[in-house]
Amino acid sequence: MGDFNAHLTAGKRYAILVLAIAGFIGIQWGYSITNTVLLAVVAAAYGLLASLLPDIDHQDSKPRQAAGKYASLGVIAAIILLPTFAPDLTQGLGRVIALIGFSGSLEVLGSGVLLIGGGALLVFGGSLFDRSLTHRGFTHSLPFAFLLAIAAYFSLSVLASVLHGFSFLTGQAGAIISLSTFGGILVHLAIDR
Repeated sequence: MGDFNAHLTAGKRYAILVLAIAGFIGIQWGYSITNTVLLAVVAAAYGLLASLLPDIDHQDSKPRQAAGKYASLGVIAAIILLPTFAPDLTQGLGRVIALIGFSGSLEVLGSGVLLIGGGALLVFGGSLFDRSLTHRGFTHSLPFAFLLAIAAYFSLSVLASVLHGFSFLTGQAGAIISLSTFGGILVHLAIDR
């Protein structure tokens, strides 16, 4: 069983290996130097992050504490930004509340749902998350590795929509990143056993 430093060390070593393999594959596939470097760096970063991620199921772990901070920031950002940047979503939430019997502007009702739901997540989300997972449970399993690899593959389309130079990662290069993510979980499991 490894502590955070053991997982970080193994994750860094794995990331270096992934960097070399993904770079070699990028060259073999005829990618430009820029795209080869991007593929290698993104694959290594996903692999390193995946090698640390299973410990989000332990309340005192550094990955869990970091995830809690970033999730809280994400919820606050969603409460503030969604009414402006996703008005259709906000109005849709308002329509659901209007169907229940509340009256008022759809935007106001939807914003209220975001505020109340986000507040509930901030107050109760962490303890519910901690109660639903046991340390070295689901996040330390092959099904979790498989699900995370799939999530990594689909996250690349979000990354490509924000950073247009990364759009080549949504094709066959995405498979390399997905495999790198799966391997990162395996590295974590190997250290824990």
